[in-house]
Amino acid sequence: MLKFVGKQLRKPTGFFGKIISILMQKGNSSIYNRIISELEINQNDNILEIGYGPGLGIERILAKYDCFVTGIDFSELMFKEATKRNKKYIDSKMAVLYLGDFLSININSNEFDKIFCLNVIYFWDKLHEPFAKIYRGLKDGGLFCFYMAHQEDLNKLKFTKNDIFNKYSIEQVVEKLEISGFKVINYEIEIEYRFERGYFIKCRK
Repeated sequence: MLKFVGKQLRKPTGFFGKIISILMQKGNSSIYNRIISELEINQNDNILEIGYGPGLGIERILAKYDCFVTGIDFSELMFKEATKRNKKYIDSKMAVLYLGDFLSININSNEFDKIFCLNVIYFWDKLHEPFAKIYRGLKDGGLFCFYMAHQEDLNKLKFTKNDIFNKYSIEQVVEKLEISGFKVINYEIEIEYRFERGYFIKCRK
């Protein structure tokens, strides 16, 4: 059962996936606010979200900024929910959502001004590959911002005690970012919930 929960957090499906979606919206709300503030969004920015879930982050960005957002997520359920949530932005050509694996989908070099993700890196087995792809997809001076839970707190959660979650330390993550070419501007620990600490990481190409 615990492994099933882990799989649903990685790729929500079916009835249980809808419950996960509701929990994502509630749990990630304040994290999205912080990430969006760190992105330094400008008019006409081209932005990519990796793992958009139910589409809350895309909705919040486009409700406030005149820019374009691309989203990639490999959960069909999340694709449907995010498409429904952001229909007016998709129809007005302010957003496009893709169903697929970020590591498999082709993105152009120097395409995006900003790239961000929340609680995604645990599901990447080798950080260098996605970090290198993100670096390549960013324009010179572009920002990559993301949130990850603290390694110690992930270890306390029973549903992470499997081969689904990669529980990276902040030191491992920063090292891989720098190897990929990023300049890490800052990372800081923040208490989001009573039982979880997490890092907001901001880096520049």
